[in-house]
Amino acid sequence: MLLSALRAGLAVAIAAGLIGLYVAEASAQTRRALVIGADDYRNVAKLQKAVGDARAMKAALEKVGFSVDILINPDRAAFNSGISEFTRKLGPGDIALIHYSGHGVALDGENYLLPVDAPRPDRVDKEGLKLESFALMPLIERVRATGSNVQIAIVDACRDNPYAQSGTRSVGRRGGLVEPSRRPVKGQGGFFILFSAGFGQTAADRLDDNDREPTSVYTRTLLRKIAVEGKPITDLAREVREDVEELAATVNHEQRPAYYDELSGPLFYFAPPRSGGAVALAPVQPQVQPPQSATPRPAQQPAAAVPVLTPQQVASLPAGPSFDCRADTKPVEQAICGDAALSARDRILSQVYYRLADRLPQTERVALRDQQRAWIGQRNGCGNAVPCIAQAYDQRIAQLQAMSGGAQQQIATLTPPPPQRTVSPQVTPSFACTGRLTQVEQAICNDPALAQRDRDLDALYKAARARPGVATGQRSWIRLRNACADTACIAQAYDRRIGELRAALR
Repeated sequence: MLLSALRAGLAVAIAAGLIGLYVAEASAQTRRALVIGADDYRNVAKLQKAVGDARAMKAALEKVGFSVDILINPDRAAFNSGISEFTRKLGPGDIALIHYSGHGVALDGENYLLPVDAPRPDRVDKEGLKLESFALMPLIERVRATGSNVQIAIVDACRDNPYAQSGTRSVGRRGGLVEPSRRPVKGQGGFFILFSAGFGQTAADRLDDNDREPTSVYTRTLLRKIAVEGKPITDLAREVREDVEELAATVNHEQRPAYYDELSGPLFYFAPPRSGGAVALAPVQPQVQPPQSATPRPAQQPAAAVPVLTPQQVASLPAGPSFDCRADTKPVEQAICGDAALSARDRILSQVYYRLADRLPQTERVALRDQQRAWIGQRNGCGNAVPCIAQAYDQRIAQLQAMSGGAQQQIATLTPPPPQRTVSPQVTPSFACTGRLTQVEQAICNDPALAQRDRDLDALYKAARARPGVATGQRSWIRLRNACADTACIAQAYDRRIGELRAALR
């Protein structure tokens, strides 16, 4: 079924209203960065990825318009002179960024960055270590005193504290940094701090001993986001947090990056949107259905054609998708990058997904990630077929919106609702509607249409559960279904899972 012109226009109007919040003029301010990487510690444990972090960050920042100074394995004297030289170059209205990758220590509510000649643990006490290292907030204040308009700090220093080991004086907490206990005086612009782990958590220098990546778990994730045009720093921080947590979980490590935001005024972008956020009108792709084997069909929904947008409507959409189109991409991603309407869908879905994930407790976040990975696999099955990709996005946006409760995001459901089922009022679900039931189970028992979905799903699951991954996926799906707060969300969850199980049985 084709989307009606009215529905398409409404979807674009609402999407444009949301995305308009993120459009700001590209700044003409001078961008300067000081990048520091310290691996080769002389008296405490060496690191393996910090210098790689610094070199990769320098290259990435230069591509988005920063003039970058870099310090590699600085001792205290070189660290201090590097800061002095950096602040000397800053002027009023500049954007100033400091990236530090190395060891850090939390002492008395302050975070300290360690030069490579930091003293041996058995030869220093807490006050002595403060004198031999660099406190983060005073460093930001020093940068701010130059009159710079925005100060950004990226601190990948949440590794194990080398001064909190047994057999030493045990200076500071064992691992991780702390939330800033004091702030610089507020002014125009403000500051933003990204930490590679949550407060009190430790950040992984590498995934394991076989990890050949030149950068840390956090920095490698951050680098994939910096070059994306039109992504506000708050969105970037949220996405990096979720992605790092997922990557760290693959080696059973808990790492959920934190960030602290005191920016004011216009939004900050590493890569500003082109032309104030407008995108060029992409040619309309031919609407050819892909072969049946390559087309995901979750939820028994009719195919949705891509709305033909006017140049004025396209100009109000975000500039490109949520990922970097200049990186190596799959055929499906190339199709998204080449189509303005698909790019807009991808940006909207990213916003809804990460904001929903940010609100969920850990178990539900894990289930949501499992579901999202399954959806990405279905989307990738479309290849470069634009109508198939559009349908996949429209359905997923609607599903995530239903899970979000609808009120906060105000994003239109881009696909028509599923056909109404004719269900006998006596139908019961696959489980007994007695005893202690969850709120979701009570809703299913009280709604014949939901009860019928449950029976349909139960039959499909019994037929498919011997297939690889089906049982694990079912457990994840149950956690996600149980996070629903209304019948619409529950119905969407069932429709999606029924589609997945039917696909597994093909």
